[in-house]
Amino acid sequence: MFDFSTRMSGDQPVRMVLPQVAPRTEARVIVRRLWRGSGFVILGALFMVAAAVALLGLIPPRYTSSIQVLVDPSDVRVVDNDLNARQPQADSGVSIAESQVRVIQSDSVLRRVIAKLHLDQDDEFVLPDGNNPTVAWIKEALGMLPPAASRDPANAALDTLQAKLSVRRAERTFVIDVSVQSRDPEKAARIANAIGDAYFAEESAARTDTARRASDALAGRLGNLKRDVEQAEGEVVRYREAHRLVASSGRLLTDQQLGDLNQQLVTASIKTAEAKSRLDQARRMRSSDPSTALPEMLQSLEMQALRQQYATLSRNTAELATRLGERHPAMAEQYAQQRDLQRLIQREKERIIETTQKDYDRAAASEAAIRTNLDRVKNETVNSDRAYVGLRELERTLDARRGVYEAYLKRAREASEQERLDTTNVRIISAATPARQRTFPPSPKIVLPVALVLGLMLGGGIALALGADGDRRRFQRAAARPGTSFRAADA
Repeated sequence: MFDFSTRMSGDQPVRMVLPQVAPRTEARVIVRRLWRGSGFVILGALFMVAAAVALLGLIPPRYTSSIQVLVDPSDVRVVDNDLNARQPQADSGVSIAESQVRVIQSDSVLRRVIAKLHLDQDDEFVLPDGNNPTVAWIKEALGMLPPAASRDPANAALDTLQAKLSVRRAERTFVIDVSVQSRDPEKAARIANAIGDAYFAEESAARTDTARRASDALAGRLGNLKRDVEQAEGEVVRYREAHRLVASSGRLLTDQQLGDLNQQLVTASIKTAEAKSRLDQARRMRSSDPSTALPEMLQSLEMQALRQQYATLSRNTAELATRLGERHPAMAEQYAQQRDLQRLIQREKERIIETTQKDYDRAAASEAAIRTNLDRVKNETVNSDRAYVGLRELERTLDARRGVYEAYLKRAREASEQERLDTTNVRIISAATPARQRTFPPSPKIVLPVALVLGLMLGGGIALALGADGDRRRFQRAAARPGTSFRAADA
């Protein structure tokens, strides 16, 4: 407590300095600052809206047109043994589709588009060189001016087209989206469709070129293969002539002769056996009675007639002997006739035996000759078999070379025919059409509200900054004023 009865020595006043109070940051302070700077808020909003309108008017619009290309990893099976057939594995389809994305972006495809649409003469794709020497000197000093060798309009159009082109594959699909930007929507659609046509033309040309190169390579190899086959055939012919290996119907002549002689020997042996059997029977009938029946194979017309006469005479003789008796003079004549017929029959038997003997001799001689020829052919066959070992080796070489030659010839013809076939299973599922709305800059419905919000935020920021600066200055001035003096007794 203050003791107010105590006297203060001196007349020095007591100075009381109030502490500095920081400016308040409550919501009403912010509102007050914004209200004080409402002019800046309005000006900021108007400035950003005006700038957005100006930019929308100055920036040239760009339109985007797109096509969609479906790439099937498996090609169309037009013919068997296709030269360019692709049978993808389970995980290679995506790689094939990604490869086609690179093909669409390749220079070979885009140069076809530039040549077709004459983009190297379009000011949008080839910027004309400026005539200002100062600007040219500055660009050259900064390294911005390309060298003279790179100022080809086609190369410049290619760089611009690559910058305006976007190619991507939709996820988990084999569909490729090809998008092109241009100031003219119709031009963007034409370029997009031309890229699709150029892609198909490039793929067809690549396949045709591949088939042509394969056909040329095979045709060049066919000449050597043909000479190898002819050389092998000549070696086979010369070997056959040197070793006398004559073939007919795919078999050696000695083998055919050996088979034929074996068959002839069997037939000759059968004939010889039959002739021997007839000869034995003929010899046995030599001592037989004239009235004895002869084997059928020994019968002859003359023998049959004689035996018929002998049988008739014997019957008549027996009848006369019964009527006249054995001692009658007429019986002597009958017996004389019987003896004459017996002599004739015996003579016919000898003739038959002689004929049968000759037949047997001929059959035996023929069999012996066939056996001799068979032995000779067997010896020749043995020699031929030894020589045939080398012949078979030469023929195997000939067959191998002929097989390779025929395979190459067939493949060359297939490759030649496939130059005219397009088996690519790629098609455009969505053609490009002129865009109805521009791609850049965005629509005023989007740009103006965004610019208004940014302007309000910019103006509000300026108003808050100025308000905070004014409050700080006021507090500093209030702190600099002298404080109030009073005495303790007055207090």
